[in-house]
Amino acid sequence: MFGEAGVTCSAMTTWTTVPLLLTKCEYYAQCSEYETVEILKCPEGTLFDVSVVGCNWKDVVDCPVVPTVSPVMPPEPTANPTSSPAQPTMSPTINVDIFDRLTERRSDLEDVVFRSYARTSDGTEDGAYYPSYWYQYQDFYGLANIAAFLGHAMSESIRYDACDEFHWEYKGGRTIDDGGEDGNNGTSTTSGGGGTGNNATDGMDGTSGMGRRYAISNSCGQNYQNYQEYSCPPDEVYMQCEVDTNMILQATTGLIYHNAPPPLYCMPRTTSVPYTGYWDVDVGLELSTYPYENTYGRTDVEGCCYWGRGAIMSRGICSLGKINHYLGKGGYDNGKVNARYPTTDFCAFPEAICASPESREMRWVTSMFEWAERVQSYTDPISGWNYISELKKFVDGGLVDMEFLRATSGILTMGCHDPPCAGSDVKLNGGFGSGSVYRDGERETNFQNALIALDAGGEDALLRGLLGYFKDREDVMATQILLSQTPQGKLYPSYRYQLSDFLSALTYISETGIGGRKFYTGDSRVPGGLRYGVVNAVMFLAQAYKESIQYDACDENNWEMVNDLFPLSNACGQLGMSYQDMSCGEEEAYMECPVKANMEQVALTNAGWFQAPAPLKCGPRSKFPTTGFWDYNLGKENNADAYANARGRVDVEGCCWWGRGVMQTRGVCMYGKLNHFLGKRATDDGRDALYPEIDFCEFPQGVCSSYDTYGGELQWMVGFFEWADRIQTYDVDGWNYIEKLKEFADGGYKDFSFVDSVSGVLNLGCHNPPCSGFNNNAANPHNMRDRNDIFQRFLNHLQVERTFRPPPKPTPMPSPAPTEADIPITEAPTEPESPTEYPTISPAPTGFMGRPPTTTVDDIFLTMDDPKTENRLGEMVLLSEHPSGEIWPSYLYTWRGFKMALRKMTSGKGPGEKNFFFIGDGVSAKSVEYGLVNIAAFMAHAVTESIYYDACDENSWEMVDFRYPLSNSCGQQGLSYQDEVCEKEEDKGMECEVDPDMEIHGVTHAHWVGAPPPMYCGNRQVGYWDHRTGLEENVPPFKNKAGRSDVKGCCWWGRGVLQVRGVCNYGKLNYWLGARAAAEKRNSLYPDIDFCKNPGAICSDRRAPELRWVTGMFHWVQTVQRSRLSNYFPTLKTFVDAGDYADDLFISMVNNMLGGTPDDISKRTDAFFNVLRAFNLILVEGDYEDAPVLTFCGVDYDDAGTKCTPCETNKDCSGMELCHVNVTACDVMVNGFNNTLADESTNATAAILNGVNDELANATIANENATVAIANNSVPNTNTIAADTADDPTTQSSNTTNTGAVEAPIIPMTLPISSSTNFCGETWGDALTKCAKRCPTGTDTECDPGEYCFSDITVCNSLAQVNAISNYCGVNWFDAHSKCSKPCPWGLDAECTPPESCFSNIYC
Repeated sequence: MFGEAGVTCSAMTTWTTVPLLLTKCEYYAQCSEYETVEILKCPEGTLFDVSVVGCNWKDVVDCPVVPTVSPVMPPEPTANPTSSPAQPTMSPTINVDIFDRLTERRSDLEDVVFRSYARTSDGTEDGAYYPSYWYQYQDFYGLANIAAFLGHAMSESIRYDACDEFHWEYKGGRTIDDGGEDGNNGTSTTSGGGGTGNNATDGMDGTSGMGRRYAISNSCGQNYQNYQEYSCPPDEVYMQCEVDTNMILQATTGLIYHNAPPPLYCMPRTTSVPYTGYWDVDVGLELSTYPYENTYGRTDVEGCCYWGRGAIMSRGICSLGKINHYLGKGGYDNGKVNARYPTTDFCAFPEAICASPESREMRWVTSMFEWAERVQSYTDPISGWNYISELKKFVDGGLVDMEFLRATSGILTMGCHDPPCAGSDVKLNGGFGSGSVYRDGERETNFQNALIALDAGGEDALLRGLLGYFKDREDVMATQILLSQTPQGKLYPSYRYQLSDFLSALTYISETGIGGRKFYTGDSRVPGGLRYGVVNAVMFLAQAYKESIQYDACDENNWEMVNDLFPLSNACGQLGMSYQDMSCGEEEAYMECPVKANMEQVALTNAGWFQAPAPLKCGPRSKFPTTGFWDYNLGKENNADAYANARGRVDVEGCCWWGRGVMQTRGVCMYGKLNHFLGKRATDDGRDALYPEIDFCEFPQGVCSSYDTYGGELQWMVGFFEWADRIQTYDVDGWNYIEKLKEFADGGYKDFSFVDSVSGVLNLGCHNPPCSGFNNNAANPHNMRDRNDIFQRFLNHLQVERTFRPPPKPTPMPSPAPTEADIPITEAPTEPESPTEYPTISPAPTGFMGRPPTTTVDDIFLTMDDPKTENRLGEMVLLSEHPSGEIWPSYLYTWRGFKMALRKMTSGKGPGEKNFFFIGDGVSAKSVEYGLVNIAAFMAHAVTESIYYDACDENSWEMVDFRYPLSNSCGQQGLSYQDEVCEKEEDKGMECEVDPDMEIHGVTHAHWVGAPPPMYCGNRQVGYWDHRTGLEENVPPFKNKAGRSDVKGCCWWGRGVLQVRGVCNYGKLNYWLGARAAAEKRNSLYPDIDFCKNPGAICSDRRAPELRWVTGMFHWVQTVQRSRLSNYFPTLKTFVDAGDYADDLFISMVNNMLGGTPDDISKRTDAFFNVLRAFNLILVEGDYEDAPVLTFCGVDYDDAGTKCTPCETNKDCSGMELCHVNVTACDVMVNGFNNTLADESTNATAAILNGVNDELANATIANENATVAIANNSVPNTNTIAADTADDPTTQSSNTTNTGAVEAPIIPMTLPISSSTNFCGETWGDALTKCAKRCPTGTDTECDPGEYCFSDITVCNSLAQVNAISNYCGVNWFDAHSKCSKPCPWGLDAECTPPESCFSNIYC
């Protein structure tokens, strides 16, 4: 079976579905681009029918026979098929026989789907409904297999109990479908008004206030369409019906109400009846006193017999022709003996669908055929959107993503999957003109009703979708959400709060519920209603993060200070609350726990910072008569005197009800409810209980201390229960949580005051902080601003807004096409010519600037596909630096993503003819080499911009007064990205418009501990990021270098592999690659991405792995390949033609062109030559992995060859030295060096830490990572440090030790090694990190301005002692290491005899 599929698909260039003949058509394969996508099996009783391109009843399928090969039955499907289960399923986890399901749900289908609506005398629905006469369950039995089909059938025909299309479009008022409903559900009504029915007023003739007038010529087409022009594509034109201008037909059905227009009809024009008029509902007559146009402009009904018929209104000469060819007389006459209706000519008598004796079945069969032929087989040639693939995603995603149904509506009614369809007015193969979908909102509702009737939607589907949403984002949950933080700001995966426990508890509380309370998963009756459930879950997680996850704590921390001290009586309540007085309401008072004075409990967890308050405790006054405070200086309780908390308590009697669990559930009411519904009380009352052994009233600490019994799920479950019981049910003074949640989601996720209100409800019991709630006095929620920021960050990380677009506003119908629209339209839109290129300094061959020849693309990808090339690039170029100094493979920038991007930028539709990425001219003998060198230069620059930092979003790196302004998103280095307009003549007008209300959060940021968070923009004032505390400080506002203290419209920071930034560059991306190109009917690589409205898509879209590269390549073309200010291509050609790829001629020109710091230039140069090595343009002898790495420190290349101080990265070098590669002068020393070097650790941190004495090992340091930082002498932002220390004499290389792998702390010459533990710094941690300047007497005057003297920094002395015994003299590092003869303990060259110098990190 698999062999046959592989052979068959290898010949298929496009998406094709073919039967597998060796299985007698029981199985079929889906092919795309010469490959097998998947193998599927038809349901029981059916086989694959090539005539309908789908599964059909066995008795009507004529499966082709394979000659000379005996049929082979396939093996039973494995437990894990290729991609999907063998039989269609409505659930991603349960195989369902669709026909059994239909039988089981018959009554629901008849109640919900197969019903029609009665109408009042004016044609509006009166709310009553009755069983449909024309569409009944038993007729549909065995044919319908998809709720989407039913949803559309309900909107097209069942709702009106009509087989024929009827007059619904009129002038002078509203359509019958408008009926006062939401404009979303009504579309075209007037040709004059051009709006929805609610907005339509005037007729085409300009008469205002007229009654309803239905053009008789509506038979020819409604909604600006002309059905007899619906031609088939050229390869199927032989099937379409020929328009018969002499045909006379009248529809069988029409609407029934007082003075309703008659059924549609068609007839030839005659001299006596040369035109048609209109039907006047006011008088109930057809008036033909003058020609009356329909919206298309027709004033006759000649040849207009091809209106819609059947369940989904099959219309037009192509669709009816195909029905005749495959099902009717046309097929029978052509030898198709199993045509279902061999005597029915659907072209000569299309009304047979509604009027023939077989109509009862035919109205379904013809519609099912059209659905299979036109909808199920739909593949968009531009975007690749495929119905079957998207259907599977929809099912696998829980049957809740209404984007699929919207796309299906577009295919059926407009001929495209993304209406309103640009270019769909070309009427081929069902192209229905451009416009909006008719009754789109109703179709979505019908679809969901059908799903529910089939028991495939509703709450179960929402839960599946919600669980799937978080499972699909498992990496984000692990790396961005479920993270805890050390007191020093270091993030780590939470120990207590795991994703598996979260999902387990969420499943139970949503599916089974507790005490009738369930977690709100969304609204199954609303299109895209899952978004409400997702927002609810994100809000829960954001609040939980601030309550407990951030601190990895289960018990409430003692955090509230009274006069700078922590009262021990905080166990009774913080924020002015008294937890033992948080009683239930009158109706629930029987549940609450009694307060027992003799109860004793001790919390399990507490804050983790050094000498933080001990865990909370409670106990009787007989044991603790009064309580004092926690002395954090001494790290112990001080009970010498009574010390009151904010509410005045000086004891802890009965104070055992502090917060516990993920939501810090507190108070006697909530613990009583836990016991009543989840604990021992439920068991005692004979009810089921999740935790029958825990009496939450006797042992509230069981929430945190029962981990061994119940695992981590208990801590989540308690939080979920409180959320469902107290937050979701909150409805006070008109503020209803569920309603406000929906308003937030439907309003575009913009009103973040909603978050503050929820924080108030959770923390204080009131929604309008500052408010009293549980308190005696009004207060704000604890860390209210942080909660809001965390929610926004989580919303961004989980891509909620990008996944669930808010519901669309009512879309008005397009206004009537102007007269000019009759100008013939070309078959494909003509792309405008690009502006004439300015003369370059030195003209390059044509091949350098335009679309690469196909052969050139093939040749370059031969090199790309070489496994050795891929391996070398992965190990030499696509590398990022971890904050520890280690070099890791880049997570964001992969070889696969690069190749995908290169393919898009060199072939196919491409980015516009002058924007192709250069990969060779296709003419020269060295065409491929030209292309490879251009790629090498591009990738080398990419290393300096983003790959080295593994960043997609620009990092916030610029400091102002030793702080990182949050307004750096507006621009760094004094720039303002939103003011960078396009200056080139050919680019003017392309800039993106700045929207001050746009809100975007970045995805990536620097990785070092305490680094600023991802950049963001929005309409707000901002402060700065304090990298020492790891927190935002927004009061007062803080300005960046350009003077900005807000982030309004500041969404244009750098993104992607070349950090594209500014409104001009994003505008050009949109003009050439994005939505603007598609809107202007030019080729577009990403027609669905508006880079001006969503610049963040580069880093956050599902296609980000290629977008990061594509946008960078486009920017390279614009700024380098098309630069008029450089000799880029002539220099490249000269470089390649010379054949000496080790020459720095070309990369020097590139460096001069692109600029950068010395570090940037060094990185770019090294990366350029490494890419050339990967492409084998620079010979790599033998296995390059075993070759010596000739990387050495020096001010320049020659200096490195003299000193031969080994290094791995620039951080391993001191002062102004950089790490240089290919320092061949040191080759002899490396090869001749004794083998002991290979056994020694090259990691200076390990060497120092292993060699330190007991004093260092036992030093009292709160943050163990501080030791590593000291050993590495590292500071978070290397760019800033390079600038700040350039003039510092202690960092100059001329008078300092030449270090090896890591620079040792420099000890000033004037100071001996002192036993003093006093050092200068801005803070104690800063002094600890730098170990730079001593203050022996302990006074601040000994320090530089802005620094203070701090004591007890013992580790610096320990490191000084280590360094003193690891410094030796030698001509170079190898010489010093081999001799180990003369120490230089002070680290000074003056201690050595010329020409020797002092070298560190030598352990003899």
